[in-house]
Amino acid sequence: MTWEDLPWNPNDPSFMESEEAMVDYNGRVVSGASSRGHDQRVISAVNSNFQADEEAHNSDYRLSCVLDNLVCVKAVKSRRAPSSTDPMQLVKKWKIPYSAAKRTVKFTTNRMKKTVLHPSLSRRFRTNDRALRYNRLRHDIYSDTLISGTKSWKRQNMHAQTFATRFGWVRAYPMQKKGHAHQALSMLFQQCGVPPVMIVDYSKEQTEGEFRRKCQEAQCRLKPLEPYTPKANAAESLGVRELKKGTRRKMISSGSPKRLWDHCIELEALIRSHTSSEIFMLNGETPETYMTGQTADISQLCELGWYEHVMFRDTAVTYPEDNEVLGRWLGPAIDVGPAMTAKILKSNGEVVYRTTFRALTPEEVEDETHQTMRQLFDARIQGTIGNPACDEDFDNIPDSETPSFDVYFDEVQPQPAAPDEDEGELLMGIFGDVGEVELPTPEADDEYVNVTITLPRGGGSSRGRVVSRKRDGDGNPIGRKSANAAVDSRMYNVEFADGEVTELTANIIATTMIANCDEEGNEYLLLDSIVDFRRDDAKALSIKDQKAVRNDRVYMKKSTKGWELCCKWKDESTSYEPLSLLKESHPVQTAEFAVAAGIDDQPAFNWWVKAVLRRRDRIIAQVKSRQTRYLKKRFKFGIEVPKTIKEAYAIDKKNGNTKWADSIAKELRNVKVAFKILDQDDRVPIGYQQIRMHWIFDIKMEDFRFKSRIVAAGNMTEPPTSVTYATVVSRETVRIALTMAALNNLDVKAGDIQNAYITAPCAEKIWTTLGPEFGIDQGKRAIIVRALYGLRSSGASFRNHLADCMRHLGYTSCPAEPDLWMKQVVRPEYANDSDPGDIEAGKDAQKKKPSKKEKKKQRNKDDGDKMYWSYVLCYVDDILCIHHDPLSVMTRLDKYFKFKPGSISEPNIYLGTKLKKMTLENGVECWASSPSKYVEEAVRNVEKYLKDLDSDRWKLPKRAENPFAMACEPELDTSPELSPDLASFYMSEIGVLRWMVEIGRIDIGTEVSMLSSHMAMPREGHLDAMLHVFAHVKQKHNSRLALDPTYPLIDEPKFVKYDWTEQYNGAKEPVPANMPRALGKEVDLRLYVDSDHAGEKLTRRSRSGWLIYMQCALIAFHSKRQSTVETSVFGAEFCAMKTGIEALRGIRYKLRMMGIPLTGPSFVYGDNMSVIHNTQRPESTLKKKNCSVAYHFIREAVAMDECRTCHIRTEDNPADLLTKVLFGSKRRRLVRKILYDIYD
Repeated sequence: MTWEDLPWNPNDPSFMESEEAMVDYNGRVVSGASSRGHDQRVISAVNSNFQADEEAHNSDYRLSCVLDNLVCVKAVKSRRAPSSTDPMQLVKKWKIPYSAAKRTVKFTTNRMKKTVLHPSLSRRFRTNDRALRYNRLRHDIYSDTLISGTKSWKRQNMHAQTFATRFGWVRAYPMQKKGHAHQALSMLFQQCGVPPVMIVDYSKEQTEGEFRRKCQEAQCRLKPLEPYTPKANAAESLGVRELKKGTRRKMISSGSPKRLWDHCIELEALIRSHTSSEIFMLNGETPETYMTGQTADISQLCELGWYEHVMFRDTAVTYPEDNEVLGRWLGPAIDVGPAMTAKILKSNGEVVYRTTFRALTPEEVEDETHQTMRQLFDARIQGTIGNPACDEDFDNIPDSETPSFDVYFDEVQPQPAAPDEDEGELLMGIFGDVGEVELPTPEADDEYVNVTITLPRGGGSSRGRVVSRKRDGDGNPIGRKSANAAVDSRMYNVEFADGEVTELTANIIATTMIANCDEEGNEYLLLDSIVDFRRDDAKALSIKDQKAVRNDRVYMKKSTKGWELCCKWKDESTSYEPLSLLKESHPVQTAEFAVAAGIDDQPAFNWWVKAVLRRRDRIIAQVKSRQTRYLKKRFKFGIEVPKTIKEAYAIDKKNGNTKWADSIAKELRNVKVAFKILDQDDRVPIGYQQIRMHWIFDIKMEDFRFKSRIVAAGNMTEPPTSVTYATVVSRETVRIALTMAALNNLDVKAGDIQNAYITAPCAEKIWTTLGPEFGIDQGKRAIIVRALYGLRSSGASFRNHLADCMRHLGYTSCPAEPDLWMKQVVRPEYANDSDPGDIEAGKDAQKKKPSKKEKKKQRNKDDGDKMYWSYVLCYVDDILCIHHDPLSVMTRLDKYFKFKPGSISEPNIYLGTKLKKMTLENGVECWASSPSKYVEEAVRNVEKYLKDLDSDRWKLPKRAENPFAMACEPELDTSPELSPDLASFYMSEIGVLRWMVEIGRIDIGTEVSMLSSHMAMPREGHLDAMLHVFAHVKQKHNSRLALDPTYPLIDEPKFVKYDWTEQYNGAKEPVPANMPRALGKEVDLRLYVDSDHAGEKLTRRSRSGWLIYMQCALIAFHSKRQSTVETSVFGAEFCAMKTGIEALRGIRYKLRMMGIPLTGPSFVYGDNMSVIHNTQRPESTLKKKNCSVAYHFIREAVAMDECRTCHIRTEDNPADLLTKVLFGSKRRRLVRKILYDIYD
């Protein structure tokens, strides 16, 4: 059916173009299903009765009557058409997370979708232009005035009036001056509606004049907030801060000029109001829907992204020029034209309003001619409006970044002292004249005020800030401070981002601060999504530079430098984090964002994204728990930690205190001696290298103390020609020294040197330029004359400087242990004797005169009673002193190296173990070391890792009476190989177990040694065995290794001495010519040795094990597989005894060089009678020629009376524990010979 008189011209060429657009390449009509209305009605049941005549059916004018008479519609149902907006479009255009985009599409409509099937703009797009109705809003609104440092383009705006609610709804109205706030209010009333209450601060433009009058006329109650209260800037915290940060991200990522900020902030406010949020009160809806009560429509916002290129019809263009011109989309025009009108930026900088526009087609995006046209367009915009926005343009809108922190030693905060003249000039240079000093308030030095904490709230979690102490009716703070946090009764006001204030006690705040952090205090954050990215072209790798050629082979460089991703956290905050960290913590989420943002082809992504997406399911299963948490080092224990000096001062200004400034000033007082400041006319000496300095900041867990440290960039210098390695004292020497302290009845003190490196002179020729923290000296050049942290040679410089000081105090370095310093000391009771070596007078003249040898022996014995060796052991800056009055030695040392206050005391934790005196059953008092705390912490780390794996396959056994399960043979295991992640976990935990053995858990030495041999290719069975060991030490974590100085009971007649003159004539133990004088009490040495012949069933190698005792104190032990296969038990035992006697010879040398007298030969116990006979009796002959080296080595040691051998039963040999896997009562009996408390 057609009209007889057509009201249009069918020959119009525009109809031909439109018709071509309605068919596909085969000439078929394009389906219109995608352009249906938003409501569809479906007839689910139809009854018909066709009995009328055919003429009636063919009569068009009777068609409606026929349908009414013959068709009966039983049921009609209606369904809402699915939205035509793809969530991925919103991700790219709005730069929001995919989950938020998906919820936004679900809870919004898109009724005015443009359908452009042909790129021609010859047809005018018709839109629904019904005006918005005025209405009354249901929620209160907060208002604030923002100030911009840049005057906007054309509109000349310098301010913006923002309106925000508690649930994320926000509007921004740019204006030329603050006095126009009432005009922004009128626009809010017209466009959105009138709220019941308008909450403002006490600024004149919001509390007086037109602003107040318009609120009164609209029956909107104006509610000014009290000045200088936590709520005084509520609008800033209610989404406005994120509004500014979102505007910044859009402008920088799109390359738009900064002077277009007013258009961008308008668009960002609309996008945030129309984006679905997980705020509890919204229940998944958008803030716009919750605000207005009507389903929000995103038609005007979802077509294009900010500053995206568009093609639009420009009526000013005349023939023959094409009226389709290029432009930039600046957002919807709310009050101009129909509802779908947009603001378009032309190449001459003019902003026009158009409804007929479209995005670029894919062909236009790839077309070189069109690319050149876009480049010329941007060049003209840059010349007219300005350069693209960059980070420096938005310094007043900080973005959180993730600094890294170095480890440094604890330091006790001293009482603040009055600044000297130089320090006063320094602080004046930093802060200027502060004028009259105000009296401090109770919040001035409070450790909890300004702390940020995360608390459960409304079905989720919210971040709150401790703003002040709570006060009673008289204005007095409630509660009192206590050193015990459990009874600290102080009350605080905590303000959340939506302005709500709640009350919490000090102990709850402290508990929350620690609960939301890891062991180092770094805050755990829950990642919601990744919303944006930014790239530093100066650091990022370009596609052109990604390919490299080496040895005629082309390969791809792999780097993520210069890339940062904007993360949205569960607490609704956002921050930029390095791609390198997110790639490891959230690989799948990062890869998906890269694909959605179209940057997966960039050099930072193209080498790993595809592989991650292919292994998506497996990766998600492996990092399921790890992916929910991200360590954000911006906050530690809820306290904001700066990255630079500038940020530190800004945080102090924001918090209204000087905590970071005080910490910086304290560090400068300590390191001021490290810089020799040059005058302006002085030149840097020739040969000096320039380096940079940077600051690191941290929060101490014990008292939430602020810590600052200046560090040198040692990586910028050439490696010094001198040795930079600094030695430390060995654990074996520590055991010997503590045993001798108990044997000679000496006291022990430990201390920790404060700012250790800074006390030593710098060994390198370097200089630097001083920064702003140096006040009036800023910009000057300075030569570094002390060993700062970060320099390559600082460790060796401090060690050498400490060595010079020890020599000055009269101490001598032990040749066998360079970090053991020793000095002869006379006991106080013999201090008045002129010659402590004199033989007692008044001897009986009739007594037979002793020989020279007997005289020398008696003299040494008397000297040993009257004199001893004082020891000072140095482990970097940890000092251990053994002396009858160690406090006097530490006090003298404190004059040259300042110790940390309170650190000089009896040793508590030394080299990873707990040191404590214990009294044995025989009444002897000795030192004992316990690794219990280390064991418990190691087990907790393993359990946490297994919990994060979220797998039933890997768990610690509930019961583990022995380290290994019965029939466990790791060398025969054929289970599947571990995955790379589990293999890495296995290797790291084997290292933990090996250190556990080293510091005292000798009972698991054999099992750990067996598992260590499979680190190259660990299997699932090996991991099971390792977890069984951890389960055992979890149950038996309490153990003590007693350094017992008691003389052992030795049955010397069993150690027969024979004449070896014929076999080894002239054999004599070599004694060092430079050994010091032996003082103090004599000591016995014993060696227990054993082997397990062919114990490893795969290679049939034997295992050697031995223990060396000084007195009854275990000072050295060993468990290791032999390097060769021995064909007999005899050979295996001989090899084991040879390695034991070699170690014993080294111990004897060390004791002699420490001035410790030996009673005589060492006593060696073995449980193989053949070996004992061959080593005791000269007439024994060797029948196994392959054992000749070990045979003659041991026999020669016995011949020179360096040691003597004796047989011991296997049941009584404790070395059996280090060669075989034992179970049950035999194991418990041998372990009790070595360790205390483990089976109590």
